[in-house]
Amino acid sequence: MTAGRDPLARLRDAAARRAGAGLRRTLRPRPDGLTDLASNDYLGLAGDPRLVEGACAAARAWGTGSTGSRLVTGTTELHAELDRRLAAFTGSAAGLVFSSGFLANLGAVTALAGPGTLVVSDQVNHASIVDACRLSRARVVIVPHRDAAAVEEALA
Repeated sequence: MTAGRDPLARLRDAAARRAGAGLRRTLRPRPDGLTDLASNDYLGLAGDPRLVEGACAAARAWGTGSTGSRLVTGTTELHAELDRRLAAFTGSAAGLVFSSGFLANLGAVTALAGPGTLVVSDQVNHASIVDACRLSRARVVIVPHRDAAAVEEALA
């Protein structure tokens, strides 16, 4: 490095170029009263008093973190109970919960789509859906974000 040269100048310049191109992201407060369809709380359950109390009871009994997926750290009695309850709820012989949202998307798409299937996929879908579409070997048509006309055209 040359003496006197600002080692962060390159990063500041790149940030300025992104901002100039309208690519700078800034944090902003979430407006009250809106339906949240963008986060992991799209069902609005995070603040439900019954779930808050249930989470507190689970934290007291099991601790505050999973410490890893059940594949890595082992299946607990809590996992087994959830599997049993899901099986009973769905009338299935057994149940098994995916260890992450990524794997849930991967499992769902590859179970529902395959060779000979058409998947119409939004261009900003999560990487898990993109990967699942590729793995399914279905024919995939990528459409512009929120473009219903493009979806209709792809299905025609």
